[in-house]
Amino acid sequence: MRAMGPQGIRGRVMRDVPMKRYTSMRVGGQASYLFYPEDEADLSRVVHWLRERHLPFRFLGNGTNVIVADRGLAMAVIRITRMGTLRARRTRTGALVEAGGGVALKTVIRQCAARGFSGLERLFGIPGTVGGALKMNAGSFGVSISDCLVSAKVMDEAGEVLTRQRHEMGFGYRTSSFGDRECILKATFELKRGDPGRINAEMDRVWRERLEKHPMEMASAGSVFKNRNGDPCWKHIDHAGLRGFRIGNAWISEKHPNFIVNRGGASASDVERLIKTVKRRVREATGVALEEEVELWGFDE
Repeated sequence: MRAMGPQGIRGRVMRDVPMKRYTSMRVGGQASYLFYPEDEADLSRVVHWLRERHLPFRFLGNGTNVIVADRGLAMAVIRITRMGTLRARRTRTGALVEAGGGVALKTVIRQCAARGFSGLERLFGIPGTVGGALKMNAGSFGVSISDCLVSAKVMDEAGEVLTRQRHEMGFGYRTSSFGDRECILKATFELKRGDPGRINAEMDRVWRERLEKHPMEMASAGSVFKNRNGDPCWKHIDHAGLRGFRIGNAWISEKHPNFIVNRGGASASDVERLIKTVKRRVREATGVALEEEVELWGFDE
């Protein structure tokens, strides 16, 4: 892995980057490039530089919902985690909070809680960035991140910047209309005024429940499959007798069967084969067709 600097790009640029270092599952081969633009103008330069050379690219947040293939990615990966900001403007009932797409969601929630802004606290503990959470419409404890969203500032695949209102983003259960080559630069949330003590108490409750029920201490990509019509998919996995099932060093968590954990040295191939096995066994046992919540990069190219 070496640093390089295409003319005009000020942020850090690396070649041949092992993606296991940048994904929470800790698996995956090398990406051809990894870019860290310094600001919005620099990001635009990166996108135009890649397009001029017909090089494919994708945006990556904290890599907490992504599994990269062992053979890697013949493309550039762009991260905006070094150019995020957080601003708040008080309103009569609460505040309008602008959060950079590259800011960690937990950071936004903590700072909102400290200021007495309520609405996002039940999402506390969801890993990843604001942009990544919006792209998959992350949610927990009956709340989705889109519930409080007003608008988002987006850079499209041509490097042009536009603002989208909430109704234009196609939100559904763990989905949105954002494309792989669109970058969420900033999101604006409308939050209510609340008591910081009560907000923090709710965050503590949510965090304790996560620690109790999820294998937080192990490398994983979070929930692997989407629930179906409010029916928890872990029950179907359990019914198929797969709790604790393993392929290589990729295991179905004993603690929560909708998590696949890397017990050390697992390959992306182990994880992919385990996902396919779970889908097949669950369908045979229950007739339910599971759908991935995680994103698989580079497996079918």
